[in-house]
Order: sequence, then C-alpha cells, then structure tokens
Amino acid sequence: MGRIVRWGLGLLLAAGVLLAGLLLLPIGEWLPGGTVGDVPSAQVVNGTAFNVLFPEAGPGEQLVYTQEKRGFSEARLKQGDSTLALLAISDTTTAPEAREKFSASSERIQGWPLVEQGPQASALLVADRFQVKVIGQGAGLDPGQRHDLLGAFDLSGLAALQAPALPAKGAR
Repeated sequence: MGRIVRWGLGLLLAAGVLLAGLLLLPIGEWLPGGTVGDVPSAQVVNGTAFNVLFPEAGPGEQLVYTQEKRGFSEARLKQGDSTLALLAISDTTTAPEAREKFSASSERIQGWPLVEQGPQASALLVADRFQVKVIGQGAGLDPGQRHDLLGAFDLSGLAALQAPALPAKGAR
C-alpha cells in the first residue's frame, strides 16, 4: 500500500471520527443555558431604554456609554482620563440564573436586594428582573460610594420598565 493511500485513509478515518463525535455527542447539554438569542425579542428590553435610567455624572465627571445591545447597557464613569467605575443594567430574562445570588441578600437599597460581588462590585436586583451593577475600576470605590451610585440610578423608572407586550395567541 502506497504512502499516499495510507495518509488518505488516516485522514478519512480522523474526519469520520470527528463527524461522528459532532453528530452523536450531546454538546448542547454541556453548554450553559440561556442566551439572548434564545429569548424572543418581544420579551427582552432593548438596551437603549436603559440609558435614560443611568445616574447623572457629577462635577468633573462624565458618563461614556460603551456598550448597548438587546437586554444590556453599559457606561463608564470617568473623571479626566481615568475610569472610576463601570455601570451596567441588564435584563435577567436572558439569564435567569443571575437572579439566584439575590435570594439570600439581607441588605437593600430603596427596597431592592443588594449583593456584593467581590471587593470591587455591588449589584441590585430591581423588580425581580433587572440587575444594576457598579464595578469600581483602578483604585476602585468603597462600598458606600458604590451604593450611592446604585441609589442614583432611576430605580423606580427601571421597575416600571416593561418589554413590549407579546401579541395574544391567535391575534394577527
């Protein structure tokens, strides 16, 4: 048997094993569930709706919006050239497991459960749906400063925010 034939058979065998693995293994079961693509558009609030709910920048500060997509909006709170904090609002409809960490929370801001996520991050769960997060950058912010920033978001406006209604079944 020639060398080229042996190489060809080897590559064919490897391709067959790879194809069988892709077709037969339950890869989908191993992936984390829930992505924004799995949820119908009508059930997720668009990120542009969140922008008006961010806090106003203080004197000498500016709020720079860095990311906006379906179910999420993020901004950087800057002072001069340095970033003080990342501020974010996300619709947990796309990731329901994000709500679980708030179940044991004993602290609250404006009635909403608060959790600390490491030494630099604090988060609120508003209306059992929207996660509002402040992450200190660089030298960071102490928890009190992060909590003040969380309280400066328009939390009542966020709680009142609803995704567009789904059409009734059978309606055209």
